[in-house]
This record gives sequence, structure tokens and C-alpha cells, in this order.
Amino acid sequence: MHEMAICESILGILKEQARSQNFDSIKRVRLEIGPLSGVEIEALRFGFDVVTRGSLAEDAALEIVETQASAWCMPCGE
Repeated sequence: MHEMAICESILGILKEQARSQNFDSIKRVRLEIGPLSGVEIEALRFGFDVVTRGSLAEDAALEIVETQASAWCMPCGE
């Protein structure tokens, strides 16, 4: 389940930003996830709850915005 690794990376980024911006708690994490990302959203929610236990993001709400897929054709530019 690579969603757990994604959650660990998110927590690492949150910790890094907490150090650089001098804050000690997080209330909300907002992610935009597209259908081509290969991410199982429910698995990500579960992983986020597990990974953030005991951390600065333990009580943070995870807000997921599901975006639409888009593509661009190199030959015609459409």
C-alpha cells in the first residue's frame, strides 16, 4: 500500500514546514488528487490517521479535493 508511504512523506513535509514557519500544530491538510494519480483515497485517509497519531497533525482534518483528469496532445496542441 503506497498510500502509507505518501502519508509519511506528507507528515515529513508538515514537520519541515512547522520548523521553518514556527508553528506546532496543524488543523487541516488539503490535498488535490486526480484520477490518474493511482491513489486510493480511502486508503490514504486511513494511512493519514495512522501516520499522524502522536504528531503535530494528530487532530488535523484531511480535506481531499478530487480533481478531473486532463491531457494535452503534443501534435495538435489540443
